Order: sequence, then C-alpha cells, then structure tokens
Amino acid sequence: MSGYLLVALACIYAPILLASDGPGPEILAFSSFAVQQDHDHWANSTNLICESSDSPFLPPSSEDLIYKFDQVDLKSTPQPFRDGFFKSTCFVNPIDNDPADFCIFVNPTVNRGQGIVILAPEKEFEQSLAEGLELSDDLPDLDTIEVVDMPEKGGKGAVAARNIQVGEDVALMRPVALVPLGHAVWSTSFGQSVRRQTIDHLPLRTRAEVARLHGEGKNEDQFISNLIDVNTFNSEISKFNPLGAVMVDASRLNHACRPNVVYTLDSRTQTLRMRAFKPIAKGEELTISYRSLEMTGKTRRESLKDDYGFDCTCSHCQMSSDLQEKSDERVLRILELRYKAYSHSDDDRFSAEEVQEFLSLCETENIPSCLVTANLLAAGFYNSEGQYQKVKEHAEAAGKIGILTWGSSWKGLEQVELLLHAPEKHKSHYNRR
Repeated sequence: MSGYLLVALACIYAPILLASDGPGPEILAFSSFAVQQDHDHWANSTNLICESSDSPFLPPSSEDLIYKFDQVDLKSTPQPFRDGFFKSTCFVNPIDNDPADFCIFVNPTVNRGQGIVILAPEKEFEQSLAEGLELSDDLPDLDTIEVVDMPEKGGKGAVAARNIQVGEDVALMRPVALVPLGHAVWSTSFGQSVRRQTIDHLPLRTRAEVARLHGEGKNEDQFISNLIDVNTFNSEISKFNPLGAVMVDASRLNHACRPNVVYTLDSRTQTLRMRAFKPIAKGEELTISYRSLEMTGKTRRESLKDDYGFDCTCSHCQMSSDLQEKSDERVLRILELRYKAYSHSDDDRFSAEEVQEFLSLCETENIPSCLVTANLLAAGFYNSEGQYQKVKEHAEAAGKIGILTWGSSWKGLEQVELLLHAPEKHKSHYNRR
C-alpha cells in the first residue's frame, strides 16, 4: 500500500476505527486473525495522524439522527483489491439456494472526496472492472444546484443556482453507494444490516450527508435500508444483479408530476446526467419524477403516498378537479395509442388522424417518453406515405428528445438515424402502398 493511500485512508477511517462499539452485534462475516491484527495496528497508528478534535471540517453531531454516522465501528480493515478499491467484509445470503458471497468494496478517495462503496459478488465486480467500469475520473461541478430548506415539503430541496436552458446539463454526478435491489433478502434483518454496514465504509463527511437523506426506521439498519429503497436510481454492474445508486445531491431533487429535469444513468461510468427539459430560472425548484408520467393522477398520488409517504402538492396535482379529469383522460388515451403502436398487428395500423391525435396528446401533457414514441410513429407513418419532409421533421424531434432524455446511448437512436439518412431501408418504407 502506498504511503499516500495509507495516509488518505487513515484520515478518512480514523473516526471509524477510534469510535465506540456500535448499537448491536454484527452479522457473521469472513475475517481472519491476521486482518484483525492489521486492524488494531491501523487503528493505533491513525490515532497519531488524525485526531478527530483536530479537524476543522468535521460535520455536526449525529445526536438527533437515527443513523449515528460518527459512531461507526468497522469489524475488519479493508484490504487492497484493485483499481484503487479496497475489499472489506463478505457475506453469504442465507436464503439463496446457490449463494454467492456479497463483498463490500470501497474507494474512499474518488468522487471528489465523497468516495464510493459497492456491495456485489466479487466475481461480478472484478469482471465489471475488467470490462471497463471507470470510476477514477472526477466529474466537473457545474455549480447549477443549490440545496435549500423546504419545510413545506418536509425537509430540503434543490433550486437552480443560475438560469438553465433547455437541454443544458443540470448536474453530472456519481453515486456514493451501489447496493443490490430486487431480492427478498434485503428486506430481512440480515439484509438490512448488510446494507447499513456497506454505508459504514464511506468517509465520515459522506456518511453525515447520507444520514440526512429521507428515510424511515426504528433503528440504524431499518433506516439505512429504507433510505436506499427510496433514494436510489436504477443501475447495474452486471445483468444479474440490479443495483440502487445512492446519489447524495440528486436525492435532494423533489418529485413533480411534470418535472423540469430529466436524467439518465450510464452504467459503464456510473454517471448520472441530469438535463433541463424546460427553461429553468434562477431560484426555481429543480424537480424530477419518481414515477412514470403515463399514470393517472390518482394512481400516481397513491403510489407516491405508499412508497414515499408524502402527498404530492406539485402544480399538476394542484389543478382543478375538472382539469385533472381532462388530463387523466388524455393519459388513458395515450396508453391506448401506445399499446396499439407496439401491437405489430395489421389490424392496428394507425390512421393519419390517430397519428396527429397521438402527437397532440403527448404535446399537451408534455411527457418526454410519449413525445419520442409519437414522433417515431409519425416518422414511420409518413415514410410509408413517401412524405420525406415530414419524416425528417418527426425523426429529428424524436432524436432530440430521446437524446435529451436517455443520452447518446439511447437504443432508439439507430432507428432515428435510419429514418433521417436512409428512410428507404426503414421497415415502414412504402408499407402502405
């Protein structure tokens, strides 16, 4: 281990290693006497390097918080792994018939000092690194987000620090944690403890930020596990285990049923890219949608209440009952047309009137994914009619919104390029004649 990394890790983990015992016994984990000896030596050494009371940058106390971020006690010392990562504790899933060890991997120096911790099977993580997972380059700070108190929303929120134009980047950020989702074990006391121990490996200041995110629970394990369930963005490092990406700053963006920010996450670089879908004025709240926009208001509000515990008060939900009813009717019709668009049945071909209706509905509701689908459908329809100017118009619109919403890796981009540059090769060409 290089001297630089040792000092960096010592300064970051000193508060962990010198802390008092945690609130309860830990779950069984793999360790060794040699590792424990190294842990003791490391703890004693860091006592001379980074006394907690000497630092002017320490976060506030965890006294009023459920997660005691400043009272963490790691049970083993992370050991050098590869690519700047250290490997810590491993766990066996007790309810899996063919269990693979889930191990904690941490790099405490990347991510502009926030660090990143990943809970994953060792083979999957090592393979992802070999296949190009790149986390070493720090992303630029765009200085577009200001976190402010929003007591009317039960906590904090994010506002624009300056005027932001449509399509402009609002933020580029990486997660501080990648934690598995989608398996029953993570709702058990065992899984909740593993999740909490994963967060324990983050640097002190990052743990302090995580501790202030929204979450519920009677103890630390429940709180951290619930926090992960409600504050993560979908990601992966392999196709076998979906991961939740915990983003400290992005989690400050509150929900709106018609948000002004869209986002996409590149799993190869684990980069969350947020862009403005509408012009945003300085001081205006930055919002994303926690739920599909193609849901009726009642269904969406019930889902938000059940999963996040709040009653949505966004401008869309504050409309009169008459306007909300009309919006719901448009959304239901959008769902009918979307289903028809993907049915691939000769009996479900669109008429010119239906194409225009689909476009009009999506524009009125201002739903990005709907606008992409409707414009692609329109481009294909006009391609079958040989109206190439309209093909270009709608293909360009679909491409612009698609890239804005899902980035340059959007799978529909190939279809857009074909419609723009070789429409005669697209399957819709002269399909009606």
